[in-house]
Amino acid sequence: MVLKLLKVFFSNIHDRLFVFISKQRVFEYFLILRTYFLDLFNYKNVFNEINSQIEMGIQLPKSIEIETINRCNGLCSFCPINKNLDERDLTIMDENLFKKILSQLKEINYSGNIGLYSNNEPFLDKRIVRFIKMAKEALPNAYHFLFTNGTILTLENFVDVMDYLDLLIIDNYNDDLEMIAPVKKIYDYCLEHNEYQKKVEIDLRLQNQILFSRGGEAKNRKRFNRMKSSCVTPFNQMVIRPSGEVSLCCNDALGKMTLGNLNNESFLDVWYGEKYTKIREKFHQQKYARENLELCKNCDGAPLTSDNLFSFPEKEDIVKKWK
Repeated sequence: MVLKLLKVFFSNIHDRLFVFISKQRVFEYFLILRTYFLDLFNYKNVFNEINSQIEMGIQLPKSIEIETINRCNGLCSFCPINKNLDERDLTIMDENLFKKILSQLKEINYSGNIGLYSNNEPFLDKRIVRFIKMAKEALPNAYHFLFTNGTILTLENFVDVMDYLDLLIIDNYNDDLEMIAPVKKIYDYCLEHNEYQKKVEIDLRLQNQILFSRGGEAKNRKRFNRMKSSCVTPFNQMVIRPSGEVSLCCNDALGKMTLGNLNNESFLDVWYGEKYTKIREKFHQQKYARENLELCKNCDGAPLTSDNLFSFPEKEDIVKKWK
């Protein structure tokens, strides 16, 4: 009993200390230092993967994000599209366009990762459960995942959507690292119905925290790393905006770069098209390739290989987090 109380006591101290430090400007220096060493140890591995893809031929993307509505109801200070900062015109994906994209992915038997979200809160789109069902039926061999902040996720929608997802990640944003009411309801339900525990991950996160620079767009970042590492994202990820336009990557939250438009181009024509090819050529450089693009030169995200960026934990590892 005493040991249990001590464990709770020190856990609370750890959480409060983490909350305090993560909000301080000094934490930015820690991130810069951490990223510097990640970059130093990984830049050659990143280049080797890119070089291999260039030599062997570009494969289909390991991950596809389809954003069906370009809105978020969050207030995260690290996010350039929180509801107080978002400068995008409201756009909702036309259902016929969504079906067209699924049809083309079905034709090539796409079996990578697919998530119907990107820089948004997916449950703001009232069609999202139905769309995920459609995606699962069209692409049974793909890995279907979703990120949500959980603020408007009802228990009914949760039960419905889990029939079609391989993984749901709920980012519970609260500056006291406490579960908000809708997430707590889902957490309690999962405790009672442990079959969900292998497919649901709840992460307690701070709403106001200094994180990586989001392509230099994070408003709470003042300093940036000069990265040696190139980036594997243009070789492995496609991000589709509700308009059908294809963004550079998930860090291009405002859609500043467009590499194609799926309204009048096919999925394969965009992925293997001239714009993607030119971007990949710019990143086929061992050191400081990010400086070849204005949007990327202040990005300190992901000095990692695709195995680190675009893979998900095994079900057994997800279940361990519930213990």
